Amino acid sequence: MSEPSNTSAIDEKKKEESNSSDKGDYLKNIISFMTSVIVMFIVITIYYTGSGLLLYVCKLAQSNILPTEVRCWPYTDTKPDIQPIKTNIFTTGGDSPSSMKLSFPYNEYNSKNYVIDMFREYKNDSNSNFLANYFISLIETIINFNYSAFNKILDMLNGMPETLLVIFGPLIVAFISIIIFIIDHLYLIYLWFAQLGWFFKSNTNDSGKGAPKWEDVTFGWTFRYWSAIWLAIIFVMGFFFALPVISILAAFSMSWCIFSCIAYKAEMGGKTISALQIIRDVFKYYKSTIMGIFSFSVIVSTFSYLGNIPGIFSILVLGLIYFGIITLDTFNPIIKDNMTPVVSFHQAKKICSKGVLKQRFLENILKGGNITKEIKNAGKILSSK
Repeated sequence: MSEPSNTSAIDEKKKEESNSSDKGDYLKNIISFMTSVIVMFIVITIYYTGSGLLLYVCKLAQSNILPTEVRCWPYTDTKPDIQPIKTNIFTTGGDSPSSMKLSFPYNEYNSKNYVIDMFREYKNDSNSNFLANYFISLIETIINFNYSAFNKILDMLNGMPETLLVIFGPLIVAFISIIIFIIDHLYLIYLWFAQLGWFFKSNTNDSGKGAPKWEDVTFGWTFRYWSAIWLAIIFVMGFFFALPVISILAAFSMSWCIFSCIAYKAEMGGKTISALQIIRDVFKYYKSTIMGIFSFSVIVSTFSYLGNIPGIFSILVLGLIYFGIITLDTFNPIIKDNMTPVVSFHQAKKICSKGVLKQRFLENILKGGNITKEIKNAGKILSSK
């Protein structure tokens, strides 16, 4: 008689343990589901913040005010002449597309570049040193390359449909940035050797005033000449030990270019704005797209962690919200303000005065112009600047 009683007790104990195990597993699944939703929310927020920044710098690239020309400010004292334009942002489709307008004025703030300004001032200092100028030439050249590359690539991306740019743009730019970063390393390796000519230059301005006076170190400068040769040999032989320096310079130049692009200020709706405004507007005007992606991710997580029944229920709830049966404005588009007809997507023209003067001078001479007359015209233009 004791055996059935013992068997019954064992079965009940197993049943209790099974129920306890099921409750524990379900609780773990709920925690995993909540963790997954929080992670997805953070990832989507970061991703579309990147979309807002990308949209902002694409309009910056179209405005063409990035320091891409080494003959112009801020690399030299020659100010470029940049065509002021308005760019399209938050564009609508249809037969008569319209957009909000964003512009980047080339004013005192947007023409500043703290790193390049610092280099320019040092290069123009009477006590400028050849070794410091060697390293400046490496950093300045690679920064200029990065600005030029980003300016060209972002202007090309600016021609994409805006919705595709917001959805896929960060992935595209991340891939392209990796390629540029690799090219930076290769270019810096080349510059490490190509700029060794600085070791054979000497600043002969001892007055402490005015600009440096650079002269080539020749064999007549016996000690200085051999010192330059030995220094060049040391840098050539020590190149492999300097590879970490190459990586630091590449990382610094790319980081500075990205940070400085984001720091530009623009004008929209008669107000001066920063990139933060465009980030907010991306979440505002692309709310339906972002919430659609987030909702899809939540449904997938529901099926994965909670099972089929909760997953089907989540689809039904989403459908009721989407079709307005449950009154939430999650998928309702927001009306955009200050919309006007779409303008050109062409990049603004940039002219560096000295370069254009030289080009016009040569063109007029080749066309049979009077040399004396062209020299006088050039002199008048330069004296008027």
